[in-house]
Amino acid sequence: MQREVLWEGETGYGHYQVVDTLYDGRPARVLYSGDRQAAQSGVAKDDKPDLLFDYNQRMFELAASLVPGKILLIGGAVATLPKALLVALPDVRIDVVEPDERLTQLAYEYFDLPVDDRLRFFHTDGRDFLRQTAGRYDLIVVDAFTHTTIPKELKTLEAFQAYYKHLQAKGLLAMNIISGYYGPSARTLRELYAGACQTFDAVDIFLASRGYSLWLPQNFVLAAQKGTDYPLKDYVRYGPVQPPEVNPTEALQDGTTR
Repeated sequence: MQREVLWEGETGYGHYQVVDTLYDGRPARVLYSGDRQAAQSGVAKDDKPDLLFDYNQRMFELAASLVPGKILLIGGAVATLPKALLVALPDVRIDVVEPDERLTQLAYEYFDLPVDDRLRFFHTDGRDFLRQTAGRYDLIVVDAFTHTTIPKELKTLEAFQAYYKHLQAKGLLAMNIISGYYGPSARTLRELYAGACQTFDAVDIFLASRGYSLWLPQNFVLAAQKGTDYPLKDYVRYGPVQPPEVNPTEALQDGTTR
């Protein structure tokens, strides 16, 4: 399949391309960002049922099994996960927080996002949205990145407390993480796990893909439960990994410099 750039330009948040290409051996339409061409979002253009990105498929499996009525997605990009969930969950209502309004426009223009009353967009910062809304959700998905880094304000202990507050009495937080498992590259995983364990009632870390490295950065899905302890491993294709042993002081806090 020949690589074809359908759109390229600057938004208020960076440089992006929409490209028809082969991705992981599948024909796909992909949103790339930055000079290093990091894949931010995408949809497969074949007849296979799985979503293009493994971590998105793991999020989809969690949502499809729990059948939430209300979902909050922080970090929407071009809304490929909400698009799939609108089809799978006919009664769901989804709020998407995506600061970059141009990405939402690209979702409608290039990624066939349907206009649907069950889907709402808020073009603001994730923490600001949580401060301003009184809404509660059955599932909160955090998939927000600046290239490959989660914004600090979304991974501190205070952020986890905000997620907890905005879940229903029984609810689930699912976070996409890019981190190593051991060594210096594992700091992000350790910080997030430490913050989640101080706030939530049960925390699992799932592999996004079948094969993984113990040392190199890769995608994990952190699943933190409020008021429940469901056996989530029964719903997610690749099982949970042994969580790291962390000290509570490893959790990031608002105002820290590391």
